[in-house]
Amino acid sequence: MIKSLLRFIKMAIGYAGMAMRHSRIKGKKARFEIFKTLVLLTYKSKYHPESEVMQEFFGFKVSANSPQTLLSLYREIFVDEVYYFDSNHASPKIIDCGANMGISMLYFKHLFPNAQIIAIEPNPMALQYLEKNIKQNFLEDVHVEKACVSDKVGKEKFYYSNKINIANASLFPEIGKHYLMEVDSLQLSDYLSKDIYDLVKVDVEGAERQVLKELKTSGQLQKSKRYIIEYHHAPEYLEDTLQEILETFSEAGFSFSISGDEGDKVLNFEYSPNFREKNP
Repeated sequence: MIKSLLRFIKMAIGYAGMAMRHSRIKGKKARFEIFKTLVLLTYKSKYHPESEVMQEFFGFKVSANSPQTLLSLYREIFVDEVYYFDSNHASPKIIDCGANMGISMLYFKHLFPNAQIIAIEPNPMALQYLEKNIKQNFLEDVHVEKACVSDKVGKEKFYYSNKINIANASLFPEIGKHYLMEVDSLQLSDYLSKDIYDLVKVDVEGAERQVLKELKTSGQLQKSKRYIIEYHHAPEYLEDTLQEILETFSEAGFSFSISGDEGDKVLNFEYSPNFREKNP
């Protein structure tokens, strides 16, 4: 028992240390909180992998369907900070496409407590946690759309993996595996035609091409100052559209940076009108 506990502690410390080295968050208190949260979620993932979890961090009470899912999202969003961005005012307008359980929403509220957020999520299993996380943290200026983002307004078939891995839900059966239900679909251009946004975050599990093609066709792509897009690389069943996406933004006057490995990537686009002149 003692040897098992020591092995776990060693594993958790190593895991937490590796994650913290990549974090932008500075200060002993904040970094200790990151370390503590990573250790607690690692413990819960090992010994209670399929249990619903509630974990407090950065002043938020965060509920999720499992510690494994929350650990993965916490590390990606709060430790690696893949959605980090700057804003020159205190209440940026954000559209969160694929808000899932609301961890990205909480991160945006951590950066900008007065941010105005439209959280779009079609998965009913994720929505229950998204709405719970809004309610138990008394968040204001958050509007939830129970729909998916697509290239059309109407209905789409929606698929999911399983109750534990609810982050892998998609319009594509190859990603989601199991048919869940028909969900409402909406177009991003309907929002961007009415206002200018500081950030559009897109994590739609393979539907990036349809979403961006509709934005380009509608002429509304430049109505957001920045896009952060999770690009899902699955060549065995999805066409590789990375170059097409990069060209679409480059032609529209956006500069970009790419992070990630040989598979999935995070694409960060910022509207820079002069960039188009440098890249004809």
